[in-house]
Amino acid sequence: MGFLFLVMYKNRKLFSIILSHKIFLSAIAFQLLLNVLNAQVLIEEDIPFEINNIELIGNKSIDSDILREVIISKETPSGFSQFIYNSISDKLGSKPEFFNEDIFTEDAVRLEKYYRSNGYYHSIISSSFIKDSAKKTVDLLFTIKENHHSYVDSVTYVGLDSLNPVLKGKLFTDAVIKKGMPYSGNKASAEIARVLNYLANNGYPTARFDAENSYESEFASSQNFMLKFVFTPGKYYIFGTQSVHIDPPRPDIYNRLFLRHLDFQTGETYSREKITSSERNLNRLGILETARIDHGTISDTSQQTTIPIDIYLRPRARNELSPEFIISDEGGFFNIGIGLGYTNRNFLGDARIFDTHIRLRTQDIQRWDFNNVFGGKGLKDLSVRGAVELQFQIIQPYLITRTLSATWTSTISAEKQQPYILSILRNKIGFNKQFATFTNGYFDWTLERVSPEILQDTLNTQALLSALREEDQPQFNSIFTVTIQRDKTNDLFSPTSGFFHSISLEESGILPKILPGIRSGLPFTQYYKVSLFGRWYQDLTWRRFNILAYKLRSGYQNKYGDSRSSDVRIPLNRRFFAGGSSSVRGWNARELGSMPTDLIQLGGNFIFEGSAEMRVSHFQGYGNIWFIKLENIVGVYFLDIGNVWKDISDFRIKDIAVAAGFGIRYETFFGPFRIDYGIRMYDPKGETGHKTIFQKRFLNETLSRGVFHFGIGHAF
Repeated sequence: MGFLFLVMYKNRKLFSIILSHKIFLSAIAFQLLLNVLNAQVLIEEDIPFEINNIELIGNKSIDSDILREVIISKETPSGFSQFIYNSISDKLGSKPEFFNEDIFTEDAVRLEKYYRSNGYYHSIISSSFIKDSAKKTVDLLFTIKENHHSYVDSVTYVGLDSLNPVLKGKLFTDAVIKKGMPYSGNKASAEIARVLNYLANNGYPTARFDAENSYESEFASSQNFMLKFVFTPGKYYIFGTQSVHIDPPRPDIYNRLFLRHLDFQTGETYSREKITSSERNLNRLGILETARIDHGTISDTSQQTTIPIDIYLRPRARNELSPEFIISDEGGFFNIGIGLGYTNRNFLGDARIFDTHIRLRTQDIQRWDFNNVFGGKGLKDLSVRGAVELQFQIIQPYLITRTLSATWTSTISAEKQQPYILSILRNKIGFNKQFATFTNGYFDWTLERVSPEILQDTLNTQALLSALREEDQPQFNSIFTVTIQRDKTNDLFSPTSGFFHSISLEESGILPKILPGIRSGLPFTQYYKVSLFGRWYQDLTWRRFNILAYKLRSGYQNKYGDSRSSDVRIPLNRRFFAGGSSSVRGWNARELGSMPTDLIQLGGNFIFEGSAEMRVSHFQGYGNIWFIKLENIVGVYFLDIGNVWKDISDFRIKDIAVAAGFGIRYETFFGPFRIDYGIRMYDPKGETGHKTIFQKRFLNETLSRGVFHFGIGHAF
């Protein structure tokens, strides 16, 4: 029994030991499983959520696109864009946008501050988000309750009583914020800047805004605002003596050449604006590399009320011989050429400029038929277009007054078009008058001898040959042209806002008619021409990302007097042509017209054109790939309409051609380099049933017949 008990006891102990080991191992396994599960949960929790969608609701007065620019949270880009970013280059595509709850909370505060700055002081912004754990995405929602828009009950200006009544009266005529207007913090800031700028341009350069004693007070009853602006004008100052510093000095340049181009005189009221405009005048002279106007620090503690002016000038080389490489889209063609120019700056003194150059340029060389060119026909082949010219020009920058300048230009040129060569001898005297900051007037008197040479061996139709025989006579015309232009665009090469308007009136024949003694014996044409042109620009995004640009152009010319009944024609080089890189881009240059196809290259007497472009900076904010700045690349999507008619009486709506397409611009310091591809949306000369894009086969009849255009500068 004792032995059996002992065995049983030992077995129980062994069983207990084995059981304990199993429990221990199970506990370890369970703990390991918990650790794995916890680690998986932690890993999943560490994976950030991408922002799938940002929705704003309740905003009635402020556009959602503007509010999206206010917040930092952004929607994540498409999967393809992320793939490009991660797999190919971080310069291309876009990185994913992840959710940050702290930033999201601050975004609501940013929106509230933005609404307050625009007069919605009682707006309420609430925010929420919904996470999708399976997709690891989050949707953000901002709910906006705009409430009452506060208005301005009164505006008080303090500290300006020392101004003379006339100056004070003019100050308030252009106020940015007035009683009864919706209140906006941005407008209040703009009004402060306007007053300070006005004072600085009227003798008070040390004027300042007293922020401590100024305030905006809200009425509890109406929730409108009373504004109080406190200013300290400081002392009244006038312009002092002017000192000119020329580096390096030149014996042929003296101070009076530059002082007469200043918009201010010693003793006149100080104006910061006049200093800026005077710098602009000096830099436009053409004989200076740089011009800068400066003065010492102005302090109210000074006993002086005059401000001495220092003018720092760096002249350009007096004589310059320069080779030229020409790329342009003049005449709607892609022009490539070479030239050699010589410039004498300060020619015979008086800041006068003498300039001469010889230039040779090809037009649309990519369309030349080189088999014919080198096969016998040479440069007289129908496909060859180009020009050569020798020009002499004298520019007189100051004529009687600083706002009036003059030019005298003499040109000898030969222009080759498809069936003819025009030999032109031209002498032109021009005057340029600046009427206002943005408005200029031009008056030109041109004496022009035009001699056409008809290339009969290149002609392929009897109709064209008959028409050209009527053109085959030299002419000597006296032409007067008056042009008024108003340019309020914000950039010379790539404007994003503003407009440009131009009207031009041209007359030929009146001078030889009333003074028969000056006639050369050659025929002349009595005709008149009216040309209208306008272009407009608008930034749709407030950050130069999406620019809408559009233009309208129209022109009409006709003979008058004795020329109406004679067989003399308006010169070929004075007619209207359509098609090309700056016209209706579904056609090549001078290949669009309502007249019979054979006669299109002879031009017309009435033109109407319109264009709209959307210029999108797709790579804004991106870096560089080698030497290419991605943010300089702009995508363009355009729609062009227009045509040219033999006479205005021939105009028909159904004859207006329509083209559309896309292009690329690359911004450079001399303007954007341009490539466009245009297709014909509506061809008024198409076969019946094949006029519109919807009636043609897209690949074989539309895309394959599209036209590429190259050029420097935007199309308009």
